[in-house]
Amino acid sequence: MAETWEDVTRDGTQPLKEWVVEYTVVVNQETNQHLNIVYGEDLADVQRRLLNELRKNYAENERIDVTVQRMEEVKETSDSVIFEGCFTP
Repeated sequence: MAETWEDVTRDGTQPLKEWVVEYTVVVNQETNQHLNIVYGEDLADVQRRLLNELRKNYAENERIDVTVQRMEEVKETSDSVIFEGCFTP
């Protein structure tokens, strides 16, 4: 039987949860909007991972301004069957 995401843990700790993070980054008067899925145990873990991602993506910039609009745990998943055959890549 295949394991679900909830069944997988790291070293006996809580499983990683899926979080949606929506934020805006302003660099040199240029605004970039981001919508990411971040995996973490809790809010503090997600904030650390987001900071690491920002450092990686904007390493060459001296200053960036970040505004987080939304950071929440994904509690529901949609049923993909209702979308079957509706969209083609």
